Amino acid sequence: MMKILLGPFYLLFKLYMLVVFFLVWAVFYPFVHFLLKDPATHPRAFKVKVLWCRVLCVLMFTRFKIHGKENLIFDDSCVVCINHQSYMDIIYMYPVIDHYFKFIGKKELRKWLMIGVFFRKGMDISISRENPKEARISLDEAMEALNNGISVAIFPEGEIPIDTPQLKRFKNGGFKMALATQKPILPVTFLRNHDRLYEPYNLFGKTTPGLCEVIIHPRIETQGMDLMDIAPLRNKAEGHTRQPRSGRKTETHRCILPHLCPD
Repeated sequence: MMKILLGPFYLLFKLYMLVVFFLVWAVFYPFVHFLLKDPATHPRAFKVKVLWCRVLCVLMFTRFKIHGKENLIFDDSCVVCINHQSYMDIIYMYPVIDHYFKFIGKKELRKWLMIGVFFRKGMDISISRENPKEARISLDEAMEALNNGISVAIFPEGEIPIDTPQLKRFKNGGFKMALATQKPILPVTFLRNHDRLYEPYNLFGKTTPGLCEVIIHPRIETQGMDLMDIAPLRNKAEGHTRQPRSGRKTETHRCILPHLCPD
């Protein structure tokens, strides 16, 4: 009954979000278009992307609570592994991690109106789930970035689980990259993004403003490990990501948008 009563409000907020997306993108796109022409200016395009996402979050009334921000150490490149709960995860991860990285996403994202341009212009890396040869080329590109000191970010589940916020089993791709390049894994847990936007195509599905709570876990080093260690490495990262789901509390948090955060 409550879902039926709230359905029209969810629809109105979805429509509001859609308008905000298009208006804000119209403002930022000229800068993005110019900066994506040359790979040398991609880090500057990334800064514009972070600002674009921050503005979107402000206009969509999103508050952030970040636990473990002291673990955001980028003295070297790393593989950032983020659990996938919502279609908003891509927007939320940039205000949280504002150090330049390449996002590895499914090939279908190249067709998305706003996100797709970053893949088509080569700032981010798209990966085919149907073509192993193309996937291998994408992984090689990601490993080249890691070796050049550029971090990469992935959703190791590969998709939003049907029963989100429960985790889906992590895939091996990101961990193979980390082991091949001897770069650390940085696990990141989104705790409640599924409450913000879960089913964008269900017009009356739950969509709300509110809190985006994030845990940045300590890095997992891979120095001295090889492909024989992929299962324990994957399980360790998955275990870190699962822990908050059992109610583990973290010590402190810092807010990236102080004026919108709870006391």
